Formats: sequence, structure tokens, C-alpha cells
Amino acid sequence: MNEQNRPTKQVLIDYEERQSLEQATALLETIVAKLKEQGKFTFKQGETEIEIQPSGQIQTEIKYEVKGDKHSFEIELEWIPGQADQKMEIL
Repeated sequence: MNEQNRPTKQVLIDYEERQSLEQATALLETIVAKLKEQGKFTFKQGETEIEIQPSGQIQTEIKYEVKGDKHSFEIELEWIPGQADQKMEIL
């Protein structure tokens, strides 16, 4: 694939905040609860709102890194909107 055919990357949310462990876990719990209850959640910052609604098929990536004294743990979810589970049927 050449450079001209690659999709344009848009960063819709780029936010960092120093939080206590309790605040960070509360944030994750809120996201999980919304996903379980509604299948979506919304980030709001000022007047900007971004709705996150994953499809049924999700690629999950978990990464843990150590650089010197700094530890980093990342959870990444990737999906293609509208892509549902494709179950096989025998007719």
C-alpha cells in the first residue's frame, strides 16, 4: 500500500492527568459499567463530546513496559465500526 492510499489518522482525544490509584480505577470502572450497560460511553471535555461505541468484534492489546524507574501499563481496544460477530451456520 503506498502513502496515498493510507487512511488519514485523526486524534480525537489526547488527554493526560495525574491521578491517584483510586481515581484511575474509578475512571476505568465507569468506562466498564457504561460498556456493560449501554455498549458505549462518552468523553466530554468543555464543549467537545466524543461517543465511543465499539462493535461486537474487538481486538484487545495489553502491554506492560519498564523503562528505568518508570512503569507503563496500556490497554488498547481496536475495532471497525459496524463489524459484527460472524457466526458460522450449518444449513
